[in-house]
Amino acid sequence: MEPIETWPGEWYDLSTGRSVFVRRASAPRTADGPAGERIVHVHGLGGAATNWTALMRELRADADQWAPDLPGFGESPPAPRHTVDGYVADVVAFLERFGSPSHVVANSLGGMVSVYVAARRPDLVRTLSLVSPAMPQYRLPWAAQVTAVMAVPGLGERILAAAGANPSERQIAQLAAVLFADPAALPAAEFDLAVRERTRWMHQPYADAVLLGTLRSIVAQYTMPPRRSAWGAAARVLCPTLVMMGGRDTLVGSWGRARWRRTRPRTRLVTLPSSGHVAMMEHPRAVADLIREFLRDTSGRR
Repeated sequence: MEPIETWPGEWYDLSTGRSVFVRRASAPRTADGPAGERIVHVHGLGGAATNWTALMRELRADADQWAPDLPGFGESPPAPRHTVDGYVADVVAFLERFGSPSHVVANSLGGMVSVYVAARRPDLVRTLSLVSPAMPQYRLPWAAQVTAVMAVPGLGERILAAAGANPSERQIAQLAAVLFADPAALPAAEFDLAVRERTRWMHQPYADAVLLGTLRSIVAQYTMPPRRSAWGAAARVLCPTLVMMGGRDTLVGSWGRARWRRTRPRTRLVTLPSSGHVAMMEHPRAVADLIREFLRDTSGRR
C-alpha cells in the first residue's frame, strides 16, 4: 500500500500568544502569477490539519490552501485553556495575517468556530463552506448523546481512562464507526493515514485534557443567551454560506437543515446521503465539486 503524504507545514506565532502548525498546499502558478484564491480549512474536535489532506488534493488547482492545527490538536502545542472562544480568537488571528478575506472551509467544531469568526469579523471571511457544523441541536443523534455525557465533570475523565485501557486498534475502530458512514469504503491508504495521525495524538499526555476542555466548552454553548449563541452569530453572518450535511452523520443530525433554513434562508444546503460526519475525508471529490461550484456561483458577491 502506497502511504499518503500529508502536505508540508510550518509554524506560526499568533497574536493570541499561541503557536500553531499550519499545513499548506499551493496552487500551480501560471504566467500571470497566483490565481488569488485562498482557502483556510478549520478542523473539528479531536481532528487535525491532516483531516483535509484528501480535499486539499482535490482542490489544489483551484486555490492556495492553508490548514492550521488548532492549539492542542495535531502538531500544535496545548494552550492554558481550550474553549470555543479561544479557538475563535486563534482563527481570527490567523486570518488577519492575510491582506484580504479568505474562503473558509470548516468541519464540526471548526464549523461553529468559523460561524463566530464570520459574524464578528466579516472583513476576514469571503465565503463559508461548512461540513457538518457542530451547531447546538436539541435533538441529538446517538453518538452525540454519548459524547455529551463525557462533558460531566469527573465522568468524562473516567470514560477516557477506561477507553485508554483498550488497544489502540479497538479505539480507532470505535471512533471510525462514529465518524464514517462506511469506514471500509475509504481507500486503505487514506484510512491508514487517519489512524496513524489519530493514534499519535491520542498518546500525547495532554490529549484527554484538551478533548474534555473543548467538549465542555461546546456543551456550554447550549446555555448561551440567543444573541450570544452560535445561532445568533449565524444570523449575523454576511458572506455566502454553504452547509453540507451527512445523511448518515451520528454526531450532527441532518435535520439541522431546518434550523439553518429558518436562521439564514439564503444558505445553500446540501445533504450527502451516504456520508457520515467527515464527508471531506469520506467523499472528498463530491465535497470538492460542491465547494468549487459554490465559489464559482458566488464569485464577485460579498
